[in-house]
Order: sequence, then structure tokens, then C-alpha cells
Amino acid sequence: MSRTQLVVLGSGTPNAEAGRAGSGLAIVVDDRPYLVDCGHGVVQRVVEARAAGIINWSTVDLTRLFLTHLHADHSVGLPDLLFTPWIHGREEKVAAFGPRGLKDMVEHIQAAYRVNTREHLKAHPASPGGFMAEVTAVQAGLIYQDDRLRVYALKADHGDLEAFSYKFVAPDKTIVVSGDTKPVSGFSDWARACDILAHEVYSSARFAGRPPAWRAYHSRAHTSTAELANLAKEIRPGLLVLYHQLFWGTTAADLLGEIGASYDGAAVSANDLDVF
Repeated sequence: MSRTQLVVLGSGTPNAEAGRAGSGLAIVVDDRPYLVDCGHGVVQRVVEARAAGIINWSTVDLTRLFLTHLHADHSVGLPDLLFTPWIHGREEKVAAFGPRGLKDMVEHIQAAYRVNTREHLKAHPASPGGFMAEVTAVQAGLIYQDDRLRVYALKADHGDLEAFSYKFVAPDKTIVVSGDTKPVSGFSDWARACDILAHEVYSSARFAGRPPAWRAYHSRAHTSTAELANLAKEIRPGLLVLYHQLFWGTTAADLLGEIGASYDGAAVSANDLDVF
């Protein structure tokens, strides 16, 4: 029987915070990780999680990446993902799925670190493919499958940037990851009755105190607690996991209180290294 988990490697936002790495989740099926986004510090979180006995896998198992979009807080850890596990002994190329532009990003990273790559190849017998990535541009629908799970993509709405949500369907569990997005028509039907819904969120209560330009941006590109509560009422996930939380000075308990004002399902506000 398969065992599927959601491991929170980074729950953060573009605002660097103590205790929160950049955005990064791992869907783990039978100790095989499928990484969703790669913000700052995510690879280090894998090292820490293994040292703490939270996970049984390691950085060399990071061979599948699904990027929701190309904003820096979701992708700035990509050089780390390519090179550090390679030094640790990874031999496989990373199978990377994401929006148009990801291939260019990977090629520019490889060019930027060409001297690093050349010197390491001289110094030790590392695999010549372990620092590389095979990139697939994502479209809506089934985008990946293997003997453990299927992955589906749905177009998200994150302002002018192409973005996707992902649904991971394993034999024992279905996990949906929103990525950064405002509520999208069809998302509720697509995600309905999933076991875990990991969704970004910002505080409705603190929204009014934000500067006008930021209010315009966040209402256009992100999801408020009030909007997420309405989505959750339609989807009825087994567990709602808040991540990429824009607290704006409020607390996790208050954020959950905003959700709970109109949603009675199980919900948690994630921290780094939480496992669900």
C-alpha cells in the first residue's frame, strides 16, 4: 500500500522571515519526493529534515521538480537544486516541469556556473548529468506519470505571469497545490474532495491597512482568507493547509480564525518541516 505525504520544506513569501525558507513543498510517495517550487533555502531544509529524522530520503533523491511560476521566491533556489545534490552524488538529470521561460532560466544558470561545473568535473568523478535538467513546458491536463502517481496541471491566475496549480494523484491520496493565484473558475471542481489542499493565502483582516498599490496587486494576484474559505467550502478537502501566508503582522491563530469564520473543515497554518 502506498504512503503519500506532504512535506513543507519552505512556507515563506518574498519577505525573508526567520524560520521560513522560500516556497517549497514535497509530495512524497513511498519515500520518493516530487518537489513543488524551489525558493531560497529549500535544499538546506531537506538536509535538516533528514538530520532530524523527519524524512528518510535525501537531496540526491530530488530529481523531479514542478514549478508553479517563475517568481524569485519560488525559483531562486534552482541553482542550489541543480548543483548541491550533484555534489552529494546525484547522477540523474532533474526532470523539471514549469511555465514557458523555465528552459531559458535553466540554460542561463548553467552558463553562469560554467566555471564551477568545469572545476568540479575535474576534481571528482561526478556524473556529467547530475547537475543538468530536462525541461518540459507545462500545459493544462496530465503532465507527468510514473509507477507511483499522476500529476495534473491547471492554469492559475497570478497577474501577468504564467502560472499553474498542480494536482498529485497517488493510490492512497490526492494532494492539490495552488501555487500563487487568485481564485480561478473551475478550480473547485478540479480540486474537489482532495485529501489535502495546500493553498496560498493573505489576511483579509489586515488587507485594508496595506498601501493602495499593494492592495491592487494582492487582490489581482493572490487569495484572501475570505476567498479561500469560500473555495474550501466548495472543495471540502480532507485537510486545508495554509502556506505562503502573508500575515502582515497577524498570527497563525488569527489567520485560521479568519478562515474558520465561514469554513468548518479541518485547517492548519503550515510551518517549515511540517509533515501531513
